[in-house]
Amino acid sequence: MNETATNKTVRIIFNSIYGIGAAIVIALCGIALFGSDQPVNPDAMIPLSPKEQAFIWLVFGTIPMLLACMAVYKFNAIKNSTNRKRNFALIFLPGFICSACALYMVALVIYEIIDYYLLR
Repeated sequence: MNETATNKTVRIIFNSIYGIGAAIVIALCGIALFGSDQPVNPDAMIPLSPKEQAFIWLVFGTIPMLLACMAVYKFNAIKNSTNRKRNFALIFLPGFICSACALYMVALVIYEIIDYYLLR
């Protein structure tokens, strides 16, 4: 295979991975925004609602989604497109959503640690 065919194959693979990841982010955002507040299993050690579970899955998907966004940006040559800023924002939007969830969770953990050790 020549270099162009290999590059096209890699681009198709990364675009497929990105598309699947973006669809999962959209589904999890829908669950996080409109899901039920009732715990799935109230007798569990840590009863979580579907909203909380979707939020946690968004946090776990931060690094893979950002890597997929960067691969799509690199292999599709977005830098050379006419609407570079718009395409950048649209491609990285699922990664930004996951990153915002992760940042919120880290801030929440830090707040709880400070609250437990310093404010009680």
